[in-house]
Amino acid sequence: MTLKRKSVPLGTPSPDSGQIKVGSLFAAIGGFCKAFQLAGASIAWANEKDQYATQTFRLNFPRVRHLHKPVEQVSVVADRLKPVDIMTAGFPCQPFSIAGRQLGFEDDRGLLFMHIIRLIREFGAQKPKVLLLENVKNLKTHDTGRTFELIQKEIQKVGYWLGESNAKILNTAHYTDIPQHRERLFMVALNCDFFSANTFQFPDRLPPGFTRSVRNFLDLHQKADDRYYFVPGSQYYSLFREAIDNGDKESVFQLRRSYVRENKTDTCFTLMANMGQGGHNQPVIRDRWGIRKLTPRECARLQGYTDDWFKIPEVISNSQIYKQLGNSVTVTLVERLAKNILQLLNQTQSASDPARCSPAQLHFRHLPRNGKVVL
Repeated sequence: MTLKRKSVPLGTPSPDSGQIKVGSLFAAIGGFCKAFQLAGASIAWANEKDQYATQTFRLNFPRVRHLHKPVEQVSVVADRLKPVDIMTAGFPCQPFSIAGRQLGFEDDRGLLFMHIIRLIREFGAQKPKVLLLENVKNLKTHDTGRTFELIQKEIQKVGYWLGESNAKILNTAHYTDIPQHRERLFMVALNCDFFSANTFQFPDRLPPGFTRSVRNFLDLHQKADDRYYFVPGSQYYSLFREAIDNGDKESVFQLRRSYVRENKTDTCFTLMANMGQGGHNQPVIRDRWGIRKLTPRECARLQGYTDDWFKIPEVISNSQIYKQLGNSVTVTLVERLAKNILQLLNQTQSASDPARCSPAQLHFRHLPRNGKVVL
């Protein structure tokens, strides 16, 4: 099976935006980069510290300048980073995830967010016009909302609009035709020196019935490699067989600790970074040859990494590929966001008397007042 991009693009038609430049922190395997390329922008540089994700990124983006180092070591001056119009960052989610210990900024990985702020300051007057940040949906409510409020304040201090309307939880299955239940928090912050008002609009949710069947993304007409099948008598075989026999045999199933659950909505469960570490959290189906895990290629399609461009490195283990895909954004969803951002940039002209806001003014404008955000 070869799954290619649909000929009719989603969302707003792409503007003539070839000159719009994007820089990507925590770039991983390039989900943000590909989405903005598809929307019409160009990628100036990307940064990622993971050596395996770096291999996948460089295989798929050979012409993009890539800095393989921790974000703590990235410097605008020393690394000669070109100023960009848009900066993306899917900063580490583990400190805020409901699946983890939720230590937030008490976890060193949570503090990596502050290096985004540092680099914005290093760009000075040439700081990005738009920031696009992504994290788990739990970030919004972590520590009774104080974590998100801190992030909001820090971004406002460096001169960006970031109110409640700039942060939204989006589900892949509701905003694209990809049948994966994946909820993530996206934040779009606008530079006050360029935008005189906070006017960004998130894309609309797609109508019911737009999402395709999950089985359209699977290789059901050919046998997968033997390593993906559960062998009778193996550790999890009987659990899956019982659940599948008692459920819809065309559903996707998933092992959660000591039980198997069925997805009855013709979608796939959220792809997770640890799904390559044994049977837990791995999406499982039955095909005509037996009960098996989804392959890395099938998982890639369910994240918008289509066959016509995405290459999977042969030298990297499957467990690493599963991890990379589970950590990724959904390319097709970010493409919709990218189109709205690029359209807004092309429509906006820098005012002759820009709305230059002091950190104190920004703090006053955006902080909740009596339970409401004042803009």
